Amino acid sequence: MNQEITDPKGMLKTVLLQEEALQFERFSAEDGWKLGLLLREHLLRHSGDAAADVTAYGVQCFRCTVGAATPNNARWIRRKMAMVMENGKSSLRTMLEMHLSGRTLTEFGLNAEDFALSGGCFPIRLRGQGVVGMVTVSGLPQTHDHQTAADAVAAYLSVAAPSILG
Repeated sequence: MNQEITDPKGMLKTVLLQEEALQFERFSAEDGWKLGLLLREHLLRHSGDAAADVTAYGVQCFRCTVGAATPNNARWIRRKMAMVMENGKSSLRTMLEMHLSGRTLTEFGLNAEDFALSGGCFPIRLRGQGVVGMVTVSGLPQTHDHQTAADAVAAYLSVAAPSILG
């Protein structure tokens, strides 16, 4: 487990609250573009080197880099997105649940080449329907990747949600 996570149980509780609060009634490609622009603004304020993506219904609605992102960020985005689509929950939540259960990716039939056990990909969930896409950040520490994505969704929805960063 990453050193920046000192209380996985407490963090998991916060992530569960975020996922419950940050659900959409509907989501379109236009929403994806606007959410992406908002996500980019959040990254610019953070002043980090990162890449961001918004994908919905299997279509990339938005992708950008801020600062000195690298091709490695694109690989992390792909692997984090695969984790959300596989499990229907944020990649950080999956990582925390696996850590707390003592199980590994391979015990779930997943491999590290295709799936990232790391925070930074937040589901786009339609209330009562399930996950239709995801908001992904790569390049910051995993908790900051996750929180940046969650903050952008919260701002887009005009909803208050707790932060894992305190």
